[in-house]
Amino acid sequence: MNKKFPYGYDVNAYTDKAFEQMKELYPWAKKEMLRKNWSYAIEQVNGEYQYVTYFKWNDGEIERNVLNCDGEEFIETFIDQHHDWIEHENPVTETFDVPSSCKYSRDWHLEIYRFQKHQLGGYSAFVQAGNRSAGASRTFFIPPAYFKLPWEEFLDKYLDLVPPGPFYVSRSDLEKAKGLKEFPGY
Repeated sequence: MNKKFPYGYDVNAYTDKAFEQMKELYPWAKKEMLRKNWSYAIEQVNGEYQYVTYFKWNDGEIERNVLNCDGEEFIETFIDQHHDWIEHENPVTETFDVPSSCKYSRDWHLEIYRFQKHQLGGYSAFVQAGNRSAGASRTFFIPPAYFKLPWEEFLDKYLDLVPPGPFYVSRSDLEKAKGLKEFPGY
């Protein structure tokens, strides 16, 4: 096979690979949790095989998009189209707010920094910050493999995932947060 279609011309081989990769971060995920609006194909377009996505809107209209990409890019596209939906299917059951030694940078204010435990398993970090006219929040699911590491190594990997600079919470803040180490079971 070639680089563009390393697993052949059956689109299910690529969607299965993508789902396998998703399970590394979301081991509780089931295919039934994937967004039903998306479907996929490999079709001939102008005499060349291409990856094609279909999105069915609520009004029944179907949007077709031809992707000129290779197999890995298609797998990334699939994951990108479903990861928010998968995350939404696993509600938060417990939280642990982490205090920060610095909550302001110029006019940007850290509002929330918390660890979250999820109903179907797994942990995430939720960060929310803003100023008088703008703001944003972001959830970072923590790979389960991180929890197999000793606490110090966990913190190293975690801080690569959620860097302290943009979110104000440093390693020292995490180490000083009473009960944080125990929250994920350390």
